[in-house]
Amino acid sequence: MNAIIELIIPYILLYQYYAIFGITFLAALVFPIPPGTLLMASAAFAAQGYLSFFWVVFFGTLGNIAGDNLAYWLARLYGKQFLRKIGFRKILESDRYTAIEKKLLAKPGAIIVASRFEVFTNLAVNIICGLSKVPYRKYLVHEAAGEFAQVLIYCSIGYFIGDNWQYVSGLVSRFLLLILIVGALIMVLLWHRKKKKNTPSIG
Repeated sequence: MNAIIELIIPYILLYQYYAIFGITFLAALVFPIPPGTLLMASAAFAAQGYLSFFWVVFFGTLGNIAGDNLAYWLARLYGKQFLRKIGFRKILESDRYTAIEKKLLAKPGAIIVASRFEVFTNLAVNIICGLSKVPYRKYLVHEAAGEFAQVLIYCSIGYFIGDNWQYVSGLVSRFLLLILIVGALIMVLLWHRKKKKNTPSIG
């Protein structure tokens, strides 16, 4: 089990929902703490009667959303100014970064939702969304939906596998995002095939 998780587990048992909120908040804001493993452990404790599954999902989602939003607004209000001061001006003005901004502004939804399932991607997308000034309402809707889905999936796994959560946490964390991406690609392909089938041929 990850050394960070070993350090965190006693705080969950001691402070319960306050710890779940605080740790998920910090994980979403700046610290690369693996939230999926934390949520599976908390839900496993709920299965054993130490916690409530509903409140684990609620505070886990709330902490993630709060951390995401603070990271977004800090990046939006102060990010570019701060990054230029510490020597990232060339990167911010590069063609590659401009292309990333345009792509994100054009279709932010899928990127925001998918990024919720991997801690480093989550942190990066929050910051880039803020720097690029993705419309806040659009960001919030997709970010909240993605976080709720992520928390519910991890908590459900932890709840149903109970004491065995630590044996599967690494495997789930590693492959869940890949599974979701493959599923999304299959859905897009099926949608395009259906659209092509329903489009009347000319001539």
